[in-house]
Amino acid sequence: MNKIINICFSESAKGNFEHAISTEILQDNQEVIFFLDDLSQGSIKDGINIEERINWYDIFKRENQLKPVVDYDIDDLKENYSTFHGEISKVDDSDILYLWYGSSREFCGMLYALELFKNRNLYIYLINVKDTVIKRKEIEFKARSTGEIIPENIEKYAAAKRKLDSNEYRELLDRWELLKKDNSILRVIKDGKLESVDENYFDIDILKYTPKEFRNLIRTIGDVLGKSEEKISDEYIFWRIKELIKSGKIEHNGKFGVIGMEIKITEEGLKYLSKDKDAMKIWEEDRKESEAEQETENKYREQGRMEERIDMAKKLKDVLDGKTIADKTGLSIEQVKSLEGNYGL
Repeated sequence: MNKIINICFSESAKGNFEHAISTEILQDNQEVIFFLDDLSQGSIKDGINIEERINWYDIFKRENQLKPVVDYDIDDLKENYSTFHGEISKVDDSDILYLWYGSSREFCGMLYALELFKNRNLYIYLINVKDTVIKRKEIEFKARSTGEIIPENIEKYAAAKRKLDSNEYRELLDRWELLKKDNSILRVIKDGKLESVDENYFDIDILKYTPKEFRNLIRTIGDVLGKSEEKISDEYIFWRIKELIKSGKIEHNGKFGVIGMEIKITEEGLKYLSKDKDAMKIWEEDRKESEAEQETENKYREQGRMEERIDMAKKLKDVLDGKTIADKTGLSIEQVKSLEGNYGL
């Protein structure tokens, strides 16, 4: 019986497949191979040199103080390259390969895998998770990456697989060769095609979710990750926030790199953001939501303070006169007097 090998390009996707296989959601002799490196980020000029990739990521991580957000280290990356190449070399010509992708990271990983397979006669199917919409209780869900699909739905996505023919294979390898010829450090999917873009590509997304008042850094990162159409890594957004701080478009409060650090947009940042009308509209809407949240928070805080004053006044009403109680608690004399009858306002 032919073996089905699922090839994916993130740890979250790997976890989903391993769970599906161990719980027999997936049967028919299936396995999973995963590739860790995010080739949508960093230089790939002249091809994938493993040592250069590891060195670049090491510098990127250390210089930008990314320990709070990175979920794997250099040793993991180095080990995975070795493991991935070893598992790829063991693929038999009779095996059926499912290459899963959706995000730019997965697209790049898929092209890298196809390059490794290019001189072999294999049964390869491509599965773009964006091609499948899952409906549940009238709610539609469209995944941006393989890591976002749940194990129970893997077979539904697999049903949309398509056989990779020689023409498409050649086109994909040609695209990969073009990408490897430029100096870009960022690649994204635009209109269904993988393209190199400027490193500041996500700056507008960051600024439109950065308020005018200080707010926790993690809130902005979460908004960008959750609301951007293109899935991107948190470490890249973290790095761009640092660059926006250096350019004066964002101001920070607290030690840089610490989870509790707060950020806010500056006038320079607003001037830059205003060039994009759609982004500016989202920023205005986000500001209104933040103001409403702050108003609600202030309301509950004030209610809590009032309850504390009332509680103190109740304790003092038998030992002090009304005016003294009002002075000590900040309540009005009328409010203090009202406590005598009903213990409330």
